[in-house]
Amino acid sequence: MVIAFIIVFVGGLGVYAVFVEPLLSPKVTRHKVVVSPEALGQQPVRIAVLTDLHACWPWMRPKRISGIVDRVNGLEADLVALLGDYHTAMHPPFAKPLATASHWAQPMERLTAPLGAFGVLGNHDWLEGGEDARDALEAHGVTILENRALRVSIRGNSHIWLIGLGDQYGDACQIHGMGRRDDLEAALSQVEDDKAPRILLAHEPDIFPEAQEFVDLTVSGHTHGGQVRLPFVGALTIPSQLDRKYAKGAFEENGSNLIVGSGLGCSGLPIRFLCRPELLLVEIYA
Repeated sequence: MVIAFIIVFVGGLGVYAVFVEPLLSPKVTRHKVVVSPEALGQQPVRIAVLTDLHACWPWMRPKRISGIVDRVNGLEADLVALLGDYHTAMHPPFAKPLATASHWAQPMERLTAPLGAFGVLGNHDWLEGGEDARDALEAHGVTILENRALRVSIRGNSHIWLIGLGDQYGDACQIHGMGRRDDLEAALSQVEDDKAPRILLAHEPDIFPEAQEFVDLTVSGHTHGGQVRLPFVGALTIPSQLDRKYAKGAFEENGSNLIVGSGLGCSGLPIRFLCRPELLLVEIYA
């Protein structure tokens, strides 16, 4: 009887982790970042963040992506940030890629944010060529910042600097390997020497120890929060040189902030456990 119960219990957890949690509507996790204390009485800049879509059949099909876009629009953010890995990270028999990048990018043209939608590419996008993802997103209203910085006016004469970092993986799909595409120095060189807040969009959080001296906030994805998390243990493994240090959530070091989202899709296997799909809403008092 006990053995039968254990088998049923474990089987039930497996069914939940494969067929329920990965398909749940994304939760919205809210973060507040205070860059300038005197700005607390003002309206914050609200940034909606979506990352690690991993579009594929049947787990992240166009209809579901459209629903996620509707959810983002409902947050009424000032700006939308997309942090990469739009292409699938699973293969048959677990999933089937969408026919073209346009199939997952087209819903993005419905994003409604007065300051616009901006994005970077992830390692899985480059495994599929990179250019397809970039071209599809820009064709549907998303500005890709590949080692670029952009001055974004927010209210009156105020502004922020939005900095997009190229992917930190190399050609062999290893963090900081040969052929890596990130160039933080080049991106920062485009920022004028003023006191406006600097916000870095970086697919992987590994850049944070290097970038924290130069930016006020880094927003990242890539980790999926581990996808599988256990009580009292947390993520079993994280694809990062820094292991589980920046698995998910908010961090502050040396006056600089890092926020890591758990993402929306799955990598490797269609499985999530105690790590529900997630959207971020970051309020910045700048």
